[in-house]
Amino acid sequence: MGIFKDILSGNESLFVDEIALDFDYIPHAVPYREDIQSYIASCIKPLMEKRNGRNVFIHGRPGIGKTVIIKHLFNELKQETSDVEAIYINCWKTETAFKICHEICEQLNYKFVHNKRTDELLKIIANILNKKSVVFCFDEVDKLIDVQILYSLLEDLYRKSIVLICNDRNWLVELDDRIKSRLSVGDIEVKPYNFNETYGILKNRMEYAFVKNVFDQDAFDIIAEKTAELEDIRTGLFLLREAGNIAEAKASRKVYLEFAKDAILKVKGLKTKKVESLDDEAKVLLDFIKENSGKSLKELYDNYGKEMSYRTFHRRIKELKDAKMINTEEKIAGDKGGITTIVRYDKKLSDF
Repeated sequence: MGIFKDILSGNESLFVDEIALDFDYIPHAVPYREDIQSYIASCIKPLMEKRNGRNVFIHGRPGIGKTVIIKHLFNELKQETSDVEAIYINCWKTETAFKICHEICEQLNYKFVHNKRTDELLKIIANILNKKSVVFCFDEVDKLIDVQILYSLLEDLYRKSIVLICNDRNWLVELDDRIKSRLSVGDIEVKPYNFNETYGILKNRMEYAFVKNVFDQDAFDIIAEKTAELEDIRTGLFLLREAGNIAEAKASRKVYLEFAKDAILKVKGLKTKKVESLDDEAKVLLDFIKENSGKSLKELYDNYGKEMSYRTFHRRIKELKDAKMINTEEKIAGDKGGITTIVRYDKKLSDF
């Protein structure tokens, strides 16, 4: 009769708080990023003393906690003082000046936006915020269409800090010189977590999300290993959730190794689906990068052999990177300290 003890009944769940496996979930602490948090906090702190703050540009590959760092700091700031507004904008969803102004007004609880133009809303925003201090975060800022909004905020607001988050450091390099000069940002590269850090983060999230002791150690270990290999916490959280869902679907009281392996195969399936969804030109470019992985962006462009402007080529490279099919890395080139972009094919997701 002992076999029935391992079968989950209809009203039971392995999950205690599944939200803890959302990538946007804000944990009580952000481990292994204390130095970065301290630096950003030092840029914001002058606002609490009624002085102008400093601006920060944060970059690094997807899935390594850039957004979580800022959201955690904003939560702490709101608990600390009401004299500094903390406004978070996701430029993937809110990409134009008009949409940004509406979003800012909504976060400021200003309702009278109907039939108002962008310039009118900017004046209203300035009148409200110049009575206190403000820190903005523009996440995924490379998706921003109207970058002029940054200049307007820098010019019109008295006491402010602006935090920009982006996967690609080249976005700042290519930004309009007038805006770049006005921003005068501190540059922070967020590095991927190492294995021990990845293990610790996933273990912490697992303990919040699941009933105690339901995760078999071998099942957790293989997920942690794959997550560290991919250098993407987002994927690790997906694997934890998916392994739990597979276990529940099989009415199991434990998440066993076989369920973790099945979850990993699903990630591989997602990768295959992504490749199949590419247009013909993108597939050709991806194959070319596979054969020339490790070369610079300029070398790839010079040898691609198809008529395409450099701007278009750079955009197609960025699309492949955003789809996590390739990686790029900035390196110092030459004695004068110039920066070159190295492009590599991301084999990791296809190597399970």
